[in-house]
Amino acid sequence: MKDKIKSVFFNDTLRRWHFENIVRESGVSRERANHYLKILLKEKFIMQIKPKGKMPYYLADRSSEKFREEKRFYGLSIISNTDLFKHLNSLKDIKTAILFGSFSRGDWGKSSDIDLFIYGNSENFEKGKFETKLKREIQLFSYQNPKEMKRELDNKLVPNICNGFSIKGNLEPFRVDINA
Repeated sequence: MKDKIKSVFFNDTLRRWHFENIVRESGVSRERANHYLKILLKEKFIMQIKPKGKMPYYLADRSSEKFREEKRFYGLSIISNTDLFKHLNSLKDIKTAILFGSFSRGDWGKSSDIDLFIYGNSENFEKGKFETKLKREIQLFSYQNPKEMKRELDNKLVPNICNGFSIKGNLEPFRVDINA
C-alpha cells in the first residue's frame, strides 16, 4: 500500500497533492494513507506544506536522492513489466538497445515519451504494441550502420544515449577518437 502512495508522487511529481486527492488517486483508505504519508514524511520522501489559512498539501521531495532513485527504478519496472526489455533482447538483428532520456534518469512526467536507441535492424520491433501497453509514445532512434548513424544522429544526443540504461549490447556503435 505504501507503493500505491509512492506511485501517486512518481506519476505526477510536480503536483501539489491534497490529502483527499491522494486517497482518491491511490485507492487506499484514509487511515492507511495517513499512516503511510507520515512514514514518507519521516523518510524525507515527501514534504508537507501548510500555507497559512489554506489547506495543507504534500509535494514530492525531488531534491531527495532516495526519491529520485526510487522513481527511476519505478519507471524502469513499469517498462519491464510490459516485457519490452525481453522483446528487445529476443530480436537477433538488434545489436544494441539503450533506454535514455527522462526514463533512464528518473525525471519523467505523466506526458513524457520513452526514448529508445537501437543499433541494428529494428524492423521486427513492435513499437505500436508497446506504445499501447505503456500508454506513451516511444521515440525511436534506430540506425543500421555507422554511416547512417553519423549522418542522421544529432551529436547532442550522444552523451544522453551513452549515459542511458543499457538493455542489450554495449556502446560499440560509438567510436571514440582521441587526438593527443
